[in-house]
Amino acid sequence: MENLLYFEVAQEIENKIGAGTYEEGEKLPSERELTQSYNVSRNVIRQALTILREKGLITIKPGKGAYITKINDAMVTETLKRVVDKYDSSMEDIQEVRNELELSVIRLAVKKANKENIKELKKICEKMDGDVSISRFLEWDFKFHKALAMSTGNPIFSVLVNSFFDMTEQSAFLVTHFTSNFINVMDKAQDHHWKLLESIEARNVDQAVLIMKEHMDLFGEEINLLKIEKLI
Repeated sequence: MENLLYFEVAQEIENKIGAGTYEEGEKLPSERELTQSYNVSRNVIRQALTILREKGLITIKPGKGAYITKINDAMVTETLKRVVDKYDSSMEDIQEVRNELELSVIRLAVKKANKENIKELKKICEKMDGDVSISRFLEWDFKFHKALAMSTGNPIFSVLVNSFFDMTEQSAFLVTHFTSNFINVMDKAQDHHWKLLESIEARNVDQAVLIMKEHMDLFGEEINLLKIEKLI
């Protein structure tokens, strides 16, 4: 019976966390208060808290109590990596999801980007027009895609874009160091960046989607070359 109870209590607390009843960083009520609130034994509460801790929803600080975990991008990335490992997903699987993510981002960015978003995107494009190294180019490319995600007005897109960039970082490194034509890739990618910005300014969704597909295909082609060379 107690087994069912602690699962139920854990689920109820998890629901409250999801609903925002408990906020990030907030301390949960004490074990004593929780036992009274749920009318269960202290052992049930402790087991429920253990479940929540294992899920990464709370952090238990000895002598201080349980606190709602502060979610950050790294945690999302690690969770996605565990999913990838569990299902033995390939780089193509990851890239396929990222492609769809970027297409969703650009559709919304065209509709929702404000003057400040457009100003930031233009600033990044201008920086990338300069004489930048390959590593700096990748850094600014990430900033461009992050700025696109911010333009949607939906923070979840920003977190997901950050996570997928982290997951493909190693492949990006291999592309830059082991493909002979990466300078040409940089030129094409930068041309895409400017055209994406122009599409956003013109509020042209169809054009933006077409360019983003070409942009993502560019990286996909380089990934295929790495596969042929058996580097991934």
